[in-house]
Amino acid sequence: MPKNIVSYLKNAHNFVNVSTNLPNEIPLNYVRVKYLYCGICGGDYSQFLGYRKNYPVSLGHEFVAEVLDYNCDVCLDYDIGDFVVSDFNYRCMECEYCNQNKSHLCKDNDIALFTNRAFSIYADIHYSYLVKTNISSQYIYRATCIEPLSCIIHAMNHYDITKLNSILVYGTGNIGMLCTFYLSCCIKKNVYIYDINEAKRTNIVNLFLCKEAKPNIEYDLIIEATNSSDGLLECIHKSAYNQSLCSFSHLYGQETSGIYEALVKKESMVYFPLRNGSKTNLKVAEKYIRNNWISDYDVLFQIYETNDINIPFAEKNKCCQPKQIIQFIVD
Repeated sequence: MPKNIVSYLKNAHNFVNVSTNLPNEIPLNYVRVKYLYCGICGGDYSQFLGYRKNYPVSLGHEFVAEVLDYNCDVCLDYDIGDFVVSDFNYRCMECEYCNQNKSHLCKDNDIALFTNRAFSIYADIHYSYLVKTNISSQYIYRATCIEPLSCIIHAMNHYDITKLNSILVYGTGNIGMLCTFYLSCCIKKNVYIYDINEAKRTNIVNLFLCKEAKPNIEYDLIIEATNSSDGLLECIHKSAYNQSLCSFSHLYGQETSGIYEALVKKESMVYFPLRNGSKTNLKVAEKYIRNNWISDYDVLFQIYETNDINIPFAEKNKCCQPKQIIQFIVD
């Protein structure tokens, strides 16, 4: 049986590498992949911190992988040797939500038709999860931005973007950085940035040609991307009355007292987007990364070549780069 190593989060702050075996024969309608790179998302980090406690768990979904082989009785739009990404959201295409073009809310979304996630070497994954990327092999690590960017595109589809002239992005982590890239560099909106980390804030302002947040500006939309209850509460307090807010923070396990009251007092118009909407958004995001991401922006990545996943997770909060990417290497 093919040997695999999966880094499981056994409990808070504790990844452990486990040797496993993939079956000799790939199951029907599954694809065998080798993971190349995987980004750390806020959901992964919240589990590492212990906010969500469904241990042990295999993590990592902002990945790019190489197709090694497959066993499928359907026509695929990728082949052996191609690079693929995924949202790891199953879509049955039969339930009421799939039929309403809301397949990211599919009733079978969490069915988990894969052997393991991407902090590992290999996996067998159901073909329906995967989307081909044409990003050059030289820059294939950039493909780890596709899945979070697809979530941002899904969120912005909620708004009439033509009516959004001034947008504040509150937080410059992975999501905040990519929100700014999409809004400022791709669709040319007037974007303002706020983050308590001055170095991160200044770097993104200079690279993406946006502006630092200023007092007394009325924003058409505030995007909250701190991934913390304190950050969301601060954002609400500083926002205008009847302000449109889009919050990407998933606050599982965090102390959220005061947030509801603050929203009500401001009569905030808040939207909490989930996942990435249509699978088509992955393809749209792929084109934006492939066509608009330039070499100068790569300084926003911190790439860890390691077999100890604890290291990049432990360093995440103090890392000056907005996006941390893991290349899981086992001797």
